[in-house]
Amino acid sequence: MPRQPVEHFYSEKELHEMVNRINAFASECSPWKVTHARREHQDLFGEVIKEGDHYFKYGRGPAFDDVIKLSALSMERLCFALFESSVFLKPIADQILKQRQKRLFKAMSKLSILGNRKDEKGELSGAQRNR
Repeated sequence: MPRQPVEHFYSEKELHEMVNRINAFASECSPWKVTHARREHQDLFGEVIKEGDHYFKYGRGPAFDDVIKLSALSMERLCFALFESSVFLKPIADQILKQRQKRLFKAMSKLSILGNRKDEKGELSGAQRNR
């Protein structure tokens, strides 16, 4: 079957936003990551990833080579198929991402508060040390 002309659905920035939405449904420890091809690969759908191209990979297990690879074009097609075919999937992903961000900010603020208390109790300020 002859290949169709390349059709882009998203800008580069939009594609990364869509990949973040896919990552909302993945483990926080093992997200899809963008990487740079040091040699030619073939992705999950048979698209060629040329040396020097950026592509996406998802680690499936502890082995270094146990990854799923998707060319930028394949990832773009996957995102389009997932998020444009379902009106509910994008808002759900956005909600998950907001909740993760709130948890992160809450944890960071706790660390910041604990750090300030430690400074107040245990260490003298620069002016007090110099007396």
